[in-house]
Amino acid sequence: MLSFYNWKNQFAYVGPGCNKEQEGTMEEAMLIFFYEGISPWIKNIGYKWSRDDNYIAKNFVHLCYMIHTTTDMYGKDLKIPKPKHRDFQEDRETFDFFVDTIQLIDFLEPWNFRSEVVGTRFEHLIREFCYVWIDVTSGKPGAFTQSIFDAEAEAEAEEETSGPDTTSKKKWDLY
Repeated sequence: MLSFYNWKNQFAYVGPGCNKEQEGTMEEAMLIFFYEGISPWIKNIGYKWSRDDNYIAKNFVHLCYMIHTTTDMYGKDLKIPKPKHRDFQEDRETFDFFVDTIQLIDFLEPWNFRSEVVGTRFEHLIREFCYVWIDVTSGKPGAFTQSIFDAEAEAEAEEETSGPDTTSKKKWDLY
């Protein structure tokens, strides 16, 4: 298996096409995919990253290495790490609502020249990577999730105050 260092430094075209000015390293190619593709896409949806972009980009390059070097190993699979945020069920449902499979396919289509990761059996991990590293409380999606929590809290508060009147109940009263 190719080491991470050797993989990052191997030759790759950083953009579509095979022009001399498109030549670079695999690391440069994946960083361009992140900074010009993944990051603007996630921010356009309304999320922010949980850490600074450079830190997330380094982790994305490592994910791309794992995808590219594991794709042909059909006996192997890649596991998704635990999210770096609170990971409530509502957070996941909101993310799935804002970033569904059709949106992922539409996003990846113009990036299909990144065949090292796009179009592989692991391309769904790009979406999972985004869920792991987003700030679930940010932007429109975060406000959407917060409105769910607020509605649930309001319903619970109403349940606490609505109930049978037990203040005037006598010992022999049925209700």
